[in-house]
Amino acid sequence: MRTVIPPSLHAAMFGLIAGVDGLGTGVAFAALIFSGALAEGFAAGVSVMLLSSVLLAAYISLRSRYPASVAQVQETTIAILASAITVATAAMGAAGSGEKVATAFAVLASSTLATGILFYLSGQFRLGALVRFLPYPVVAGFLAGSGWLLLEGALMMIGHADTTLGRLPSLDQSAVLGVLLPALAFALALAAGLRLTSNPLSAPAIMLVSIALFYICLWVVDLPVEAARDRGWLPVLSGAGGLQLPSPLAILREADWGVVLSVLPMLISIPFIGMAGLLLNTSGLELATGKEIDANVELKTTGQANIVVGFIGGASGFTGLGMTLLARRLGVTGRAAGFANAAVMALALPFATELAGAIPLFLAAGLMMMLGGELLYTWAVATHKTLPRLEWLAVLAIVLAMMAFGFVTGIAVGLVFSVVTFVFSYARLPAIRLASSGRDRRSNTDRSPAALHVLEENGERIHILELQNYLFFGTMEQVVAAVRRRLAENNRPQFLILDFRNVCGIDSAAIAGLTKIFSMVAAEGVAITLSALPASVAQSLAYTMAETQAHGTIAVTDDLDHALEACEEHVIAEDGTVPEPEEIAAQLVRALGPHPRLVDLVAVMERSEHARGAILIHAGEEADDLFIVGAGKVRVQMRLASGRMLRLRSMTAGAVLGEVAFYLSVARTADVIIERDAILFKLTRTVLEQLERNDPELAVLAHRLFARALAERLAIANRLISLLNS
Repeated sequence: MRTVIPPSLHAAMFGLIAGVDGLGTGVAFAALIFSGALAEGFAAGVSVMLLSSVLLAAYISLRSRYPASVAQVQETTIAILASAITVATAAMGAAGSGEKVATAFAVLASSTLATGILFYLSGQFRLGALVRFLPYPVVAGFLAGSGWLLLEGALMMIGHADTTLGRLPSLDQSAVLGVLLPALAFALALAAGLRLTSNPLSAPAIMLVSIALFYICLWVVDLPVEAARDRGWLPVLSGAGGLQLPSPLAILREADWGVVLSVLPMLISIPFIGMAGLLLNTSGLELATGKEIDANVELKTTGQANIVVGFIGGASGFTGLGMTLLARRLGVTGRAAGFANAAVMALALPFATELAGAIPLFLAAGLMMMLGGELLYTWAVATHKTLPRLEWLAVLAIVLAMMAFGFVTGIAVGLVFSVVTFVFSYARLPAIRLASSGRDRRSNTDRSPAALHVLEENGERIHILELQNYLFFGTMEQVVAAVRRRLAENNRPQFLILDFRNVCGIDSAAIAGLTKIFSMVAAEGVAITLSALPASVAQSLAYTMAETQAHGTIAVTDDLDHALEACEEHVIAEDGTVPEPEEIAAQLVRALGPHPRLVDLVAVMERSEHARGAILIHAGEEADDLFIVGAGKVRVQMRLASGRMLRLRSMTAGAVLGEVAFYLSVARTADVIIERDAILFKLTRTVLEQLERNDPELAVLAHRLFARALAERLAIANRLISLLNS
């Protein structure tokens, strides 16, 4: 029978692990800051670090949108803080140790308060959305780099140095090996235990057994505890035991605030580094857990917690990625993870110094190694199989940069790498959505058979480039090259249309590219039309367009349809073979060929004249008749939901109007407006039905005429679809 382990036990075991880790890292951080001339403040430093972790863990667990968040004092900025405090206290010269310790706490408090204020204001103004713009490789690289930072923190703890180069010479010392080797063994045992079993007792058991083995080994070799402490296997303690917290009033009174101001330039980066770390951790948690987290709420909550911590002289912190993911692996869900962590450390607060001094350094170092190794493997090694090679190289670049130059440089390298990759990838996207000619792409203007024949024969004289996406230095060259190739062909076009309907933006390099195109087409005597040109782009091109007008023709239209219509009118006019509007009988001959009954067909239709602006058809009317345009021009339009009128088609002499709704027996879907004084011939349903009964030959002739009009439109549509899919 399977034993069901209560969730409270999972939480208690995790709290024990996190509490021991908090004690170990608190000792390490305090030792890094309060050493040498500041050794007198070590015990208070441990207490402050531990209390900071308690406050951060409890408050953030209570208010976070990710309930299982485990907040910690973060190591990301500790090295900067340690350097700033070292510079500050060195500038104080012969000042007393009490004043130096107070100044160190003042530096800590100032940086934490500044961090809290920046976090809160960023959340208030909803700057957390910035995390959504972080590329996936940057987030993955940060997760892997966080693993390295944990490993680096472990080495810092073991080697008693604050730089990478400073650690390397010390790793072969026997005292250091006495911590390093047990730490590696503990990390491997803990990783194996977590992989082999999901029992929450396994990790605390491994931890307690490791502590017991350490003290058993000391007993076997008859090595006193203090001797082990002298060798660096246990934390070095000074001063009285118990909880020792600095007085905020004492810090205000005794600190040298002039010195604090002098190191302000060094502290400016800390809040921004902390904010980047918090946003990256939030994004990393979203990625690792598959749950969306409101970054703005996390910023505000974490900011409030840090402001409180700043008033006690504590260090800044936020949700720890490694420990939060460990809680998830141990099956701790909900707010129990953070509360258990806070509770264990709160219980240890009265005995902070003694407990911190009793935990072997290899334990905290090994835990950090295990967490760091897991993150490195998961995000820097395992992603090799799932990420594209270029993105995986970006992850490696971030990790290597963090190893060589630090956290900030690593993230900067990742962002630069991602920007370069993005530009390279985006530049490969086609900037030309569709390249076509006036033969393949027609305006929404129905014309006479003679005019359609001219466009069929001369459509190559019109060249259309429908542009798309964002035009910038990486994509504009595609457009320039396409125009250059087309102009170099034997059947050079007479008209060039550049359509901007699907362009979402344009930069200065693209403006320069358009200028180059203007010069090229002007030199070849090609007229250019820009359709759907954004106002901002038109303003930028105003001077160049004016210059081009002196050497060639350039026009701007509202949309591609009107641009095509204007070019078609020029082609038809220059061809000179399309006669002026003929009598309706002559138009029918051109459409159907000679037939003795065409005169009879005209006779059964009703002739009418209409002035410009008259409404021929209203949307919603019954479709009981259809029309042939004898002369003039009509426009088919539809009112959109926004109230704007959209032109669907324009029709000139010889065009058939209204046949679709007529044959489907549905209501009209659009209005028809007389655009130029027109003569129309109407055939009603009643007359056509009479012809079908009494004069089938004439009825067939009428149906042939209307079927031809439908077939011509279908042929043009099919040609365009074929072009779009080619």
